[in-house]
Amino acid sequence: MIALSTDMKRTYLSRAFGILGILVLMIPRMGFAQAVVVDLPRNMDGARKRNVPAVFHLPRQTAPQPLVLVSHGASGSRHGMYALAAEMAKQGYVVMCLEHVTSNTGNIRWRMRSQGLNYKQALKACGNDKAVRENRVRDVGFAIDLAEKLNRVDKRIQGRIDLSRIAIIGHSYGAYTAMVSCGVLPVTTDEDLSEPRIQLGIALSPQSANGNFFNEQSFAKVTVPFVGISGTRDLSGDAHGDFFRLMPEGDKHFLWFHDAHHFSFSDPAGGPRKNIQSDADVTHALKIIVPQLLDVYLRGEARLNEEARNALVSEALRGTVHAIEWSVK
Repeated sequence: MIALSTDMKRTYLSRAFGILGILVLMIPRMGFAQAVVVDLPRNMDGARKRNVPAVFHLPRQTAPQPLVLVSHGASGSRHGMYALAAEMAKQGYVVMCLEHVTSNTGNIRWRMRSQGLNYKQALKACGNDKAVRENRVRDVGFAIDLAEKLNRVDKRIQGRIDLSRIAIIGHSYGAYTAMVSCGVLPVTTDEDLSEPRIQLGIALSPQSANGNFFNEQSFAKVTVPFVGISGTRDLSGDAHGDFFRLMPEGDKHFLWFHDAHHFSFSDPAGGPRKNIQSDADVTHALKIIVPQLLDVYLRGEARLNEEARNALVSEALRGTVHAIEWSVK
């Protein structure tokens, strides 16, 4: 054994504490503002023989907090929307990010390999798959049931979820999932697939009434508060605002980000895609606006009047996000 002099011991201790100090300073930047991230890669729905992976972002508060479900787009995963999920947890929400196994990253790759499709063709095939559409929405009800069970039996989560206050957020195919969960009627079935336990829906890049996912009659019975957020460079242009025109009045919002494109809303911070500046600027805006909407509809805070909305927009503007139009009815 090598004997260390007093000076050497002091040097090593100084370096060790210095490294520890750097790590402590890095924690906020590493996304660990919330207390715990719990990854649950295997959660079997026996009735459908289907796995519904999920990851929880838990807030510091251990008292029961509202639940926010997150649904990814086609070719995504439960690790997408990471920055927004972490921010919502930081602000006191239990966030449960779902993975839809028949439209996740692995499934799109399988479609490309097995069917000889390119990436865009595989996405289109996935989007047109009626079974995928239905199972995505059924994943939501299963996830709420799972959260209720874990709230009783899992020591990491036990007693931390207020299941009387639930919202859902989804991007692209996840927007479809959120919309149907909130009562929008898809064109592929007459069955009511809505989830009555949800009190707020937020759709990033919502689908239009062009007949592919929804038609002009699909939106008439949506009574829960609903928020759609899209951009002027999104895939279908201003058609993404169809929902706002066609839904009945009462707590309906449409936010229009100038120059934002479709993938700007996908928040790739937790996934393999490079986080370009336009995406970072949109994510910055969402991290400011979305928690405030959750506070209104899940915590009963005062409705956002025009002055409050303008203040939020001013705070959210940055870089490539130079204008946001916010309509309410």
